[in-house]
Amino acid sequence: MRGGILIAIIVSIAAASICSAEPIVGRDEAVAAMDKLYESAPSAALAEEFRSIEDTFARAEEMAQENKTGEAQRLYNLTILKSSLYEKKLREMTGPEPTPGSAVQGISGNSGVSGPAASVRNREKGDSAAGPDERRALAGSDSETGTAGAEETATGPIVSKSIIGRVFTYSVKRRESLRMVGAKFGVSWRSIARENSLDPAKPLEPGQRLRIDNRRIIPKTRTEGIVINIPDRTMYLFKGRKLERTVPVALGMPTLRKDEVWRTPTGAFRIVSKVKDPTWFIPQSILKKMKKTRKDVQTSVPPGKRNPLGGYALKTSLTGILIHGTISPESIYTYSSHGCIRVMPGNMKEIFEDIRINTGGEIIYQPVKLAMADDGRVFLEVHRDVYNQYQNLEDVARSLIEKSNLKQRVDWERVKTSIRNRKGVPVDVSHRAGEGNIQASNSHPGDSATQP
Repeated sequence: MRGGILIAIIVSIAAASICSAEPIVGRDEAVAAMDKLYESAPSAALAEEFRSIEDTFARAEEMAQENKTGEAQRLYNLTILKSSLYEKKLREMTGPEPTPGSAVQGISGNSGVSGPAASVRNREKGDSAAGPDERRALAGSDSETGTAGAEETATGPIVSKSIIGRVFTYSVKRRESLRMVGAKFGVSWRSIARENSLDPAKPLEPGQRLRIDNRRIIPKTRTEGIVINIPDRTMYLFKGRKLERTVPVALGMPTLRKDEVWRTPTGAFRIVSKVKDPTWFIPQSILKKMKKTRKDVQTSVPPGKRNPLGGYALKTSLTGILIHGTISPESIYTYSSHGCIRVMPGNMKEIFEDIRINTGGEIIYQPVKLAMADDGRVFLEVHRDVYNQYQNLEDVARSLIEKSNLKQRVDWERVKTSIRNRKGVPVDVSHRAGEGNIQASNSHPGDSATQP
């Protein structure tokens, strides 16, 4: 890995404020050109030229981080020129490739999902640390029927292109805790204990069977790139207009103090560099806290088993925010970071290999999600408003339902119950929901106060 990329990641982690260096002439135009490039529909005939532009821009970013201003400026200008020629060729062709048709099912913040919502990559090779049942669960596909998000209820299985994951039985491995199982599948460990009538103080036994429900409503879609929804602590990765995989993540602590603001920010971003075996240069905000409790404080942590970033890191264009691995896998699916996005080591390795520099993404905050199944049933998924962004989640749900023209289809008492319980899984709130519906009958008030 080139030194320039390492420098980029060091700067991004240590930064508590915006870099004071003057921007290199041509960079803003090159960034705008790349953004425009990714918003277009690339032609397969120009795939090599597309990749050439990406590589040129990536090298420009590396040179800029190495303070090789002249070479960086030349490469930025070359990026602009190549992008202009690419656009011209694209216009001269018969037009972009046709957009595949999509069945519009998702209603929460986007028009829906094109193609199967189940994770293609997870179906093919799964998580590197997962067994067969984990891979099926992470893929969101029923091994017998192949139906995404299927679960038998009193009114039949849920079939929707916007509901992924499944309800399944998991066999506990040696030395696994409730926290580790929850982190692996993106489920609250307290919910697992409650659903399986477990005493959280007692350790799990190898071979013990647990009922796991890791279903999700897709909050927003992209043609390509990353969506991270803070309330459901999940990263959604899209490729070729399809959801390729979902990954549970850990996010910034919700506590707000005068000198400690470690919430994960929302907003659009790009991946600007990739680093294997990164060095962690400890940010000043963390150093300040450490100095209050100890005398000898190190300012950096080299690559290795003690490095909190794990083995891989992706620098985003959001100041100081990275997507990185961790040496504390049990922290996944909690709010325990200093703002960055933590990923399970096995997942992070695969993501690092797949995601290219300049991949676009967005961090959103959507605690209430809505979807309609193929049979017309309406499902509501409600999470804790952990960063206190809304005064009343019922108002959020009501607005979403009304804007989607579904208010005649829902049972408002079920809607209120779902909001009160905040179970974090899709709950049937339609008029046709039977009393045997597993989510409605197994609701547990007060869930919002027990989530990690």
